[in-house]
Amino acid sequence: MSLNASLLIGKSAITASQAAMQVAGNNMANAATPGFSRQVTSLSPSAPERIGRNQFVGTGVQLQSIHRAVDTALQARLRSAISDEQGTLVDQRFLQSVETLQNELTDNDLSTLLGAFFNSFSELANNPLDSAVRNVVVQQGATLAARVQDMHDGYDTIRREIDSSLEASVAKANGLVDQIAELNVRIAQTEQGQSEAGSLRDQRDRLVEELSGLIDVSVIEQPGGAIDVLVGSLPVVLGSQSRGLELRTRTVGDALEVSVRVAADGSQLTVRSGSIGALLRQRTDTVAPALERLDDFAAQLILQVNNLHAQGQGLKGHQSISGTNSVPDTATALNATANDLPWPVKNGAFTIHVTHEGSGSRTSFVVPVDGNVDSLDDLVDRINNVVGVSQVTASIGLDNTLSLAADPGYSITFSDDSSGVLAALGVNGFFAGRGAGDIEVWAPLLDDPALVAAGLDHVPGSNENALAIVALQDVAVDALGGRTLGEHWQAGVNELAVRGDAAGNAAESARLVRESIAAQHQAVSGVSLDEEAVNLLAFQRQFQAAARFVAAIDEVMQTLLSIA
Repeated sequence: MSLNASLLIGKSAITASQAAMQVAGNNMANAATPGFSRQVTSLSPSAPERIGRNQFVGTGVQLQSIHRAVDTALQARLRSAISDEQGTLVDQRFLQSVETLQNELTDNDLSTLLGAFFNSFSELANNPLDSAVRNVVVQQGATLAARVQDMHDGYDTIRREIDSSLEASVAKANGLVDQIAELNVRIAQTEQGQSEAGSLRDQRDRLVEELSGLIDVSVIEQPGGAIDVLVGSLPVVLGSQSRGLELRTRTVGDALEVSVRVAADGSQLTVRSGSIGALLRQRTDTVAPALERLDDFAAQLILQVNNLHAQGQGLKGHQSISGTNSVPDTATALNATANDLPWPVKNGAFTIHVTHEGSGSRTSFVVPVDGNVDSLDDLVDRINNVVGVSQVTASIGLDNTLSLAADPGYSITFSDDSSGVLAALGVNGFFAGRGAGDIEVWAPLLDDPALVAAGLDHVPGSNENALAIVALQDVAVDALGGRTLGEHWQAGVNELAVRGDAAGNAAESARLVRESIAAQHQAVSGVSLDEEAVNLLAFQRQFQAAARFVAAIDEVMQTLLSIA
């Protein structure tokens, strides 16, 4: 073995030591850098050289690679844990928002106000002639209706907040996939299949983790260093190509549906976790059902109360009266889809009573009606023809509602509606509106509580209708799954409370899992200053030894040269 070969051994040791010390120093410099993965220097002996017949001697050390300390399986678990944690936090946030809006177990919750409303009718049944009690009934109804409307508006506000968050989150995710595709190009160009561009890969990993917080992704690394990013089985990044993400909306009936799709071809993504997945889930599984439950409650409250109220009588009759529910087509059958009445009209009849206010004499007229056949035009004609005299005139208002007007000196009352047409058209009801978004007390009652229909059969001081309305709180409603109004609402409240509690537990569990996996990841990829100090010291000693070795060889060469 020549002295030149010995010098080369020393040179290789110095070069390798310098590189290793630089890596250790870089690790120590980035010990607190978020997302930095510890780099490891791999050294290996150079190929040996034959000396003599069967002997080999080493030729030094070579720097085999500088690579990141990364466990790809652990990285995948960490991304999944980040997605789960962010998803559960969003679940918890919006479930708490809905619970706060419901404000149950307080003096202003819907259950309390519903009970107060029925209690006011109970008090009216005890004092049917008391104008102050009648005023309380109207005010309790107005308070209940206002609370329902406020909750409807609150749910709608939460839904708009979700939609806004979805739009911003999808836009952010789209920007991240673009950046990941750009980094794929830079990594491939830098590495050229020969080494690892550690800082670029760290930057890309941080972007993938950030994307994982928004949407659940999986990653497949390609031989050239680029990665493919998939949501479910659909790729959103293919090497250097970003296929993009977009939020699409479409109207289905009265509802607005949203979905997340691949911008390149419109494929719908199945998003299960991350904040985007949770936002979609909360929109579909929490807010929409809550709105539907509230609408069902309000619609049945209006129907059940109005159906009884329309057939009763107050302390006086109506000089004129108009319905609150219009029909788009007055010539089409009332039950036709085109007319969109909130409740169907059955085959039956109702009675109009016309009372002379001076003498108290009363004439009654039965009006048959079949919602599957009769239109509003038919009903108006039938009322005018059945009555047959000029005491009552039926007409269609400018807004396509049923209007009735009595001649001067006469008043109108109703009874015995077996068809449900009065409630369907909003005639002589207690509430106006169709559901939670527009429920309110019928305006004439606000102006004159004497019109509150507490009695039946025109008996002075009758309380039978008030008692019937009180009894509604215990009546099972088929449209509400056989539950009473109160039970229907409480079932939804209880279900939400259970889900809210479960969401809190899930968020805490997801946090602990993510922290545990992050600690494992940090143990593999994080920088230990103590360990790097030991490495630095070892490579420093190696460098010093190599330098001394080179100096010794140089001294030998100088001695040989001096002899010559």
